[in-house]
Amino acid sequence: MRELISAELFSAIEVPTRNAVAELIDSKLPITILSEANLQGALSIAPIEAALLESKVHYRRRIEGTVSEGMTNCIVIDTTNEGKGVDWDSKRNILTVTETMSIALSGHQGDSKVGPLTTVSISHCIAQLISPSGSNVRRMRPWAISGNWIHQCMDMTYDPVYASLKDALRLEGSIRVVPITEVPLPNVENLDFIDSENLKEISARWDSMGEEGRARSISHMCREVLHKKIPSTSRLEEIVWNCIMAPGWKSDLASQIRSSSSIWNGRDQRIAASEIIDGLIRNGKL
Repeated sequence: MRELISAELFSAIEVPTRNAVAELIDSKLPITILSEANLQGALSIAPIEAALLESKVHYRRRIEGTVSEGMTNCIVIDTTNEGKGVDWDSKRNILTVTETMSIALSGHQGDSKVGPLTTVSISHCIAQLISPSGSNVRRMRPWAISGNWIHQCMDMTYDPVYASLKDALRLEGSIRVVPITEVPLPNVENLDFIDSENLKEISARWDSMGEEGRARSISHMCREVLHKKIPSTSRLEEIVWNCIMAPGWKSDLASQIRSSSSIWNGRDQRIAASEIIDGLIRNGKL
């Protein structure tokens, strides 16, 4: 598993992130992790907690908490504001993680392709710096891409950061990318453009189809949504052709995220967020 923070995507935040994590760990003090009670916050906290547990570093979790004047040694996940990616307060040992933009790819004419570095992907960098060879950190690695999957950018245009993360995770063997017909238990309940029975029939015949037959079957299954604005073309392609799978998973990443929405329904948001975090740390999946 390569060091995520050394990828070109994270070059702008690599040095300050390394320095901040080193100082937090070297302090030998308990670390407080704070975040809003939402899915992105939960997906960000989980890998950091897993790393701290494996490294036997004492920590506290605070959902919907705020940094009071006297607090020190904190990692703050700020999912509501854009910033520099990481901001280090050396006087109080407080590392604040925010979303930032990154150059991911270059176009055919040399133009830069920019996308969001989410708090989730940055948190996975932090986790690996805390516990470089941790088995739980490795097991949770596929979720490094999840922040970009839930980001609104996927509904508007092509996300080059998502594409770059997907390629990196696939090359290191953390994920497989397969069509929805090869996902054992896809969740299509909230996808009104996919008929579950039709999907089962196509999946049963998938191995016997040629490439042209597969493409025709998928196109026919999704024909009703092709002329709609939602989902975007880029998200639709990821839903049906490029499903993210990892070792031990029966459902792809997007299916798990859709299924997890029920955890939030009518619940205390802090409890729901904590259940997401606990489930990821315990099982490596939602």
